[in-house]
Parts: sequence; C-alpha cells; structure tokens
Amino acid sequence: MTVQTVRGPIDPGDLGMTLVHEHIVAASAGILDAWPSLYGGRARLIETAVDALRAARELGVATIVDATTFDLGRDAALLAEVSGLSGVHIVAATGHWVDVSPTMAVRTVDQLTDLFVHELTRGIGDTDIRAGMIKIASDASIRPFEQRVLTAAVAASQATGAPILTHTAAAQRTGELQAAEFDRLGLDPSRAAIGHSDDSDDLGYLRGLFDRGYWVAFDRLPNGALEEYGGQTVDDRLRMTVRLVELGYGDRLLLGHDDPIWAGLLSDEDQARHRKGNPDLVSFLCRVAIPRLRELGLDDSEIGRLTVDNPRLWLTGQPA
Repeated sequence: MTVQTVRGPIDPGDLGMTLVHEHIVAASAGILDAWPSLYGGRARLIETAVDALRAARELGVATIVDATTFDLGRDAALLAEVSGLSGVHIVAATGHWVDVSPTMAVRTVDQLTDLFVHELTRGIGDTDIRAGMIKIASDASIRPFEQRVLTAAVAASQATGAPILTHTAAAQRTGELQAAEFDRLGLDPSRAAIGHSDDSDDLGYLRGLFDRGYWVAFDRLPNGALEEYGGQTVDDRLRMTVRLVELGYGDRLLLGHDDPIWAGLLSDEDQARHRKGNPDLVSFLCRVAIPRLRELGLDDSEIGRLTVDNPRLWLTGQPA
C-alpha cells in the first residue's frame, strides 16, 4: 500500500501531519501559461509557495492534498517542483470543480471516467505525474454536469481505490445530496470526504453525514474570519470540532484550510482580505487552530488523530 504524490508513491507512514484541502493555485485553466504577469511570473509563484510550505513544514506539516483540478488551473509540473524544493509531500487531484467550460460541458460519464482513471494511474497530461485523489463539486444543488462528474468519480474510485473529496454548500446541506448519490452508486462511504462542512453549524446535518459512514472535512478553518463563508467564525469552527470529538466522531473528521496561496479566482481586493484574515497561510492549523483546540480541551493524541491518522486512513482506505 502506497500513497501517490506528485513526486511518486510514498509509504503511508511517511505522510505525517496532513492538510486535506489546500491549493498552491486556484485560478482558471491555462492562466499560468497564458498570463504569467498576472501572478508575478512562475518563478515568483514557486518562491512564494515554497516559502509558505517550508514555514508549515517547520511547524510539523509533512503533506498537503492540493485539491486543484485542471479547471482550477492545476499545473502538475509546478506542484512537483514546489514539493521538491519545500520538502512537503503534495497529493494532486483529478476530477472537476464547478467552473465548466463548453468543451467539458458536453463530455459523457464514460469520457470523464477515462480521464480521471488516466490521471490516477498513468499521468496528468503528457507527464508521468499522477493524481492521488478525486475532487468533485456541487453548490446548492447537483446540476447535470456535476452529476456526471460525481458518477464518473465513483467509477474511478471503485476502479482505482482513490479517495474522493467534495466541495459543498454546507448551509444548503449539499453534502446530504452527494451522500445520497454516493449511496445510490454503491460507493463505500469510507472513500469519500464531504468538504466545507465547517461552513455549517447544524449539528444534526453533520452527525447525519458521520452516521452514514462518511468522512467530514472541516477544511475552511481560517475562512471563518470572512463573513461570506457561512457565518461560522474561526472559534465557532474549532468549538464544533471539539464538540464532534466529544460526541465520538473524532475518527471520521478531517482538517484543512482551502485558502489558496495564489487565489487567481479572486479579485486583488478579495485576496487582500483573505491575507488579512489568514496571514499564516498553510501554517494556520499549527499556529492558530491547534493551540486553540488544546485550550478547548483536546489532548495531543486526539489532535494527532485528526491531523495524522485520519488523513492517512482516508487516503489509503485502510481500516481504522
């Protein structure tokens, strides 16, 4: 059993502390090549990303899951270079987000499945850099294209064993819709993590996902500083984390940031707001969240389960 990273397979025991939903870049497909001056050039972007990951590594982070699909500007070669220079393992994503181009909008389930499996087993584009997980996305509902992506993701997961991470609108309880479709398609719930769940303060909604056997990702922790992410403050999210551990769900909970190092999808003004809200970037979990979780009563074994054991089990599919 190994975990596929952008620099090759690694032993699951080498994953260490793992952040399950990050982005070196979140932009539009092709923008890194088409408009390099927009982000200061490739060398500057790599330097910024390496600096951020090295800072996180010094605090204990060993691995990030980069949930950037190709429609979000994924660049496999850039991820591999950043990983090599920073010393942080990066697990790349296949799948698709909500930004649908005309070309993708007319693709069939079989075509999407073939793409996802190829990227998981052979390589992304013309590289031999393989994805290690599948990303899908739905907002307030599951639209027709998103249904095809979800169906293809299940088929690819069942064919390869790769885990799935979802984007949801938790306030609209989209995770329940995704879980229902996963159930209908016969997906083992232990292979899917329902993302952005910390945007919800509905304990019944969250417990329902856990009780169905799904992983639940609290993967927008620093975005609690911004009103548009569900109204849940950072402290609200951390208090709910502790509450769920107290209720016995600590063995199915995952943590992350979803706060891109370069968020090309945002205006310059919105990126500045994100930076003001989270100047720690991918070090937020170590510098802010973990100390607060300790203050709220979690011990080191519980924090280790959330940040080391659970991500490893989700990525590998190994039993707890």
